[in-house]
This record gives sequence, structure tokens and C-alpha cells, in this order.
Amino acid sequence: MSLPSPAEPAGAARRTGLAVYYGPPTPAALRALAGHERVAVQAGLYSPGELQALRRTAQVLGYLSVGEDHPLGEWPCVPGSAPYHLQVNPAWGSVAVDVRHPQWRQVLLERAAQALAHTDGLLLDTLDSADPTGTLALIRTLRAHWPHATLTGNRGFALLPELAPLLDGVLFEAFSTTHAPAPALHPPDGMAYTAHWLREVRRHGLPVDALDYADTPELAAAAHARATAYGLSTFVTDRTLSRPADPHAPTPTHPVLTSGGPPCTDHT
Repeated sequence: MSLPSPAEPAGAARRTGLAVYYGPPTPAALRALAGHERVAVQAGLYSPGELQALRRTAQVLGYLSVGEDHPLGEWPCVPGSAPYHLQVNPAWGSVAVDVRHPQWRQVLLERAAQALAHTDGLLLDTLDSADPTGTLALIRTLRAHWPHATLTGNRGFALLPELAPLLDGVLFEAFSTTHAPAPALHPPDGMAYTAHWLREVRRHGLPVDALDYADTPELAAAAHARATAYGLSTFVTDRTLSRPADPHAPTPTHPVLTSGGPPCTDHT
């Protein structure tokens, strides 16, 4: 693979990556996650004790979907059952929401409080799924309620520059590869797009972690090589984020998060 010129000087400092895992807290998964310094998980699937143990060795972020609803743990999601539901997202089986609706605001604050009771911060997903002004208002509310929590946003490029001072970092999902319709490198225009937005995010002073998808060692190696060229750490995983470790990472791993939760089944 021919790599473009790095977006950062060769000597730019790199930080440990963010490990993102959406699966259940099996003993094997907990052992793997404990080997990372920073992790993002579906906190509602874990017991308080499991999260407390994980926080002894890692900074733990709880997943929070801002612009879409989905079922997770005790949170049900039947499309059309809530006044803030809009259309179903067929890629993930989740439901886009009206972020301006006061009931969604209340639901989001409750979910954030549940996650932050046992984590160090939040991974804010689906920032590109709803009204930009309403989405920014929700993130401002989260920041006001929890000024010391670590807030990392997944993409959200259309919300810049207003988004930048509200976050502690950005997760760049699909930096070099995509999962749809199958894991593959971006075409040249896609590579140019991600390089452009990496420069923009860094211009606003935000630390960046990458997340990529691969189903072969060769594709994973290509994703890691491009991330390294740009001074990034990337976590390479499968579409369902069911790997608590990146088996192809060239250095000690710290993964990253993607969007969506379990499918939102329509029971109507």
C-alpha cells in the first residue's frame, strides 16, 4: 500500500490508544481489557465491581449514544415507542432521535449518570446522526453536569469548532478502513477525506485515537501502517466490536469505539 505523507511531523508525540469493546465482560475479556491503559465499554453490561477492578489499571469510558437510541442492558428500544424516536438506522438497527425533545434529554442524562457512577468518562457516539445545534446543546449539558469527566467524541466533525472546547479527545472511527459492505481500505478520496479531518481536529488541539475494521491480517497491518504514518494509535476490530484486544497491533494495544449498540428489534 502506498502511504500518503504524514499529517504530523515524524517526531510528533503519540499517546497510548483507546481500546473499545462492546461485548460482555467474560473472564477472558476482562483479562484482556486489564492489559490496556484506556478502554471504552458498554458500562451497563458490567457490574460495579467489574468496572472498579478495571479502573485499577485503566481509564474507563462508558459508551453513550447521543443521536440514536438502542437497546442495552435494562434500556429497551422499540422503534416508535418513544416520542423522540424518528427513523430506524438500517446499518445498526438503532433509531435516530429528536435531540431537542426534553424527554430524550432526560433519558440521556439518566444514562450518562448510570455510566459515570462507575467509570471515568464517556465515549459520545452518533454525534453525526441528529440536528447539530441540538446535539451541541446536549453535549454542553453533559459537560456542565460533569465538568471533570473525560468526554471523548466519536467523529462529530460537522460540529466543529463549537464542539472542540467541550471534549477531551476525539475517536476517529474508520480512519483507514470501513466495515461496509465488507472490511476494506478507503478509496483515494476517502483517504483524503480522513486526512483532512485529522488535520482539522488536531488544529483545534484535540488528541485523536483511531478505530479501524479488518477481517484479514493484511488489512489490519495496512490500517496500523497508515495510522503510524500519521502519528496515531488505531484499534483494529470487527464490525461488532467483539474483540477486547487487537491481535495485530504492532505495540501494546489500546483499542477504540464504534457506533451503534445491539440491534433495535421492532416488536410492533
